[in-house]
Amino acid sequence: MEQEEQVVAVLPEVVEGKTVAEAEMSREVTAVEERAGQITIATQGDYEDAAAFGRLIKQKSAQIIEFFAPMKKAAHEAHQNICTREKEMLAPLIAAEKTVKQVMGDYVMEQERKRREEEERVKRLAEAEAEKKLQEAMALEASGKQDEAEAALMEADIVDSASRNVIVEAPKIKADGTSSSIDWEITAVDDGKVPVDFAGMCIRPVDTKAILKLIRASKGQIKIPGIQYKSVAKLSFRK
Repeated sequence: MEQEEQVVAVLPEVVEGKTVAEAEMSREVTAVEERAGQITIATQGDYEDAAAFGRLIKQKSAQIIEFFAPMKKAAHEAHQNICTREKEMLAPLIAAEKTVKQVMGDYVMEQERKRREEEERVKRLAEAEAEKKLQEAMALEASGKQDEAEAALMEADIVDSASRNVIVEAPKIKADGTSSSIDWEITAVDDGKVPVDFAGMCIRPVDTKAILKLIRASKGQIKIPGIQYKSVAKLSFRK
């Protein structure tokens, strides 16, 4: 009966984390380094010997590069393969996070819309009250009641000033491990209408980063010719 042929994989011998070949090269490199430290040149012959030794060093360097090249290639390919698999596995999670952030962002922006509406409503009421006080002051002045007219006029000024500074606080939107904020993003740029500088800042050629700084500093209240922007919700999750 014929004996079955057995195939045995022969692995390179490893000593202290290095293959025998690598360990041998390491010894050779150490010897080269030691020899280099001992070189002295006093004659033309010494100079030629040193040059020959220099060429030997270059050859040894090339040999080491060639030795490690297949390992580096294999490691690079393995790394690329792992990165590809990681990317494929993360892709659905990235898409899911984007969807959740979009839904949550819509909710945040809806609350912000309601806040702005309430702020405008309160401002209109204050403006109407200021106008009413002004009319009262004018009527009192017309009827000769100067002191009462001045008091009413002062009230009108106070209410008018208050109407310009009305701020309705946004509702507190909180969730564990989540942070949200209102930011702004530029939606359209008309280069021909954008000024060279604005509010003391040079923004031409059109510098969207500088423009966004101005928008953020004004809390979205600034108006810049040629620039259209909108408020957006920014969300982030912690692990």
